[in-house]
Amino acid sequence: MLRTYSQTKELFYLRLRVAKDDAYFIYFTFEANEGLCYYSTADDSLKGQFRDIEVRCPIEWKQDLLNLIQNLKTQMRIDILDENIFIDEKKL
Repeated sequence: MLRTYSQTKELFYLRLRVAKDDAYFIYFTFEANEGLCYYSTADDSLKGQFRDIEVRCPIEWKQDLLNLIQNLKTQMRIDILDENIFIDEKKL
């Protein structure tokens, strides 16, 4: 049975590393897939020639996000530094 965020409060998390010059395209692609995920750039990567991007999505969209990233990997180098599932404890 498919787990959903509304049932479990699980979020899928990735930390990606991309070249600084490719980061804009990653951001654009995430924005173009509105609602699929949310992301932020890790502050500790802002001074280098790469960007570490932290990405989160509801657990039920994990495979959609991975498929999108796999497609992007055919166009540029993307390293997955961390992958995890965690419980969203934020109170709305």
